[in-house]
Amino acid sequence: MNRRNPYRLGVALVLVALLFTTSCTVTERISFSKTSSHTSAFGFTVEDFFLAVLEDFSEFIPPEGDQSLMDKAINDFERALNYSYTTRNVAFTKLSNNAYEGTFIFTNLMQLVSDLGAGANQSLLIVDARSLKFFLSMDNYHQLVPVIPFLADENFEAFGPVYNQGLSEADYLEMISFMLGEEGPPAIEQSFITLRIETPGPITTFTGGKKISSNVYEFSFPLIDFLLLAEPITFSVQWQ
Repeated sequence: MNRRNPYRLGVALVLVALLFTTSCTVTERISFSKTSSHTSAFGFTVEDFFLAVLEDFSEFIPPEGDQSLMDKAINDFERALNYSYTTRNVAFTKLSNNAYEGTFIFTNLMQLVSDLGAGANQSLLIVDARSLKFFLSMDNYHQLVPVIPFLADENFEAFGPVYNQGLSEADYLEMISFMLGEEGPPAIEQSFITLRIETPGPITTFTGGKKISSNVYEFSFPLIDFLLLAEPITFSVQWQ
């Protein structure tokens, strides 16, 4: 396999970016309290295959000091969180070359999404005292792009949902196999984003996910669903 195929960079950057929504395997835990201070804790792991892709193409993106591309992406996100007046106690930890975790306290999740770039009239996330709803489709995808700057990178755009509307999953994975080699499709197929929400009161209703316990809701979706966005990615949860 030709490890120097330049199309690899775009797909690798997709996966670095996605936590922020995301990466390869992302777990985000949001705990809402009955006070104005809430907490977020997340962890994510990037598969070795995609780290190798990043290393191959690091020569095309000038590093900052001794930072790897992964470290730079994490540090940029940490700075963005610190910039919002809704957050405090932002702390990120590098567990290994391909694993990171972080925590922060926030007061207003909708404002945070707006501060990260979605804008004052964002429709991605609606939160009130007793409910949370997330909705992402092609109609509001443009609001997510500023929140995750890599999504606007010219290396990524050809691999994202805007350029691949109407493409089937099989055809998309065939394209990835051609550009990245046979390791590409299974690495994408095995990648998931999981959001777990701890509510301050018992859960009453929910859609699009599952109730883990009386106060814990979980929503998980494959990375490929985001890359194609053939259907909206949406969920909601309400509590007492």
